[in-house]
Amino acid sequence: MNRPVVLKTRAVFALRLTLSLIAAPTAVWADDHVGAGRCNDCHRAQYEQWRTSAHARTMERLDPAQRRDPRCLGCHATSPTGGLLGVQCESCHGAGRHYAHDPVMRDRELARAVGLSSGAEPAVCARCHTADSARLIPFDYARALSKVQHGVGGTQPKAPVSAQVSP
Repeated sequence: MNRPVVLKTRAVFALRLTLSLIAAPTAVWADDHVGAGRCNDCHRAQYEQWRTSAHARTMERLDPAQRRDPRCLGCHATSPTGGLLGVQCESCHGAGRHYAHDPVMRDRELARAVGLSSGAEPAVCARCHTADSARLIPFDYARALSKVQHGVGGTQPKAPVSAQVSP
């Protein structure tokens, strides 16, 4: 894509985003998530990897009462109010309302500017994998990242050698 088209695309998106922020107060946006199905449109291999993962099946670990408990759903559902159960893509990569559009996703810098996160930061995992988490084995960030990392074109993000989230 040539530079003038990229700049025009960014300008149009920035204008739309600005207008939407002015037109609708943040409180109206109860949920900015789009769901893993939307990610599957372009990221099929990553979606298939997730679909068969423990993250996709987190709701199965909860009993019926826990499935209604906001304290449990905070980690076991991406967006309970939006009906997105399980730990979906946006649990790690951020709510996709603003970056899930094809022109935005094609521009890595713009996608990051409007909310896309690499998802490979220890703090992302630590939101749910805490010392209070019910686990038989202490949470090991590097080991866990090796199970969920996925890249484009066969490249994989590397876990920082010293990255370890306390159990």
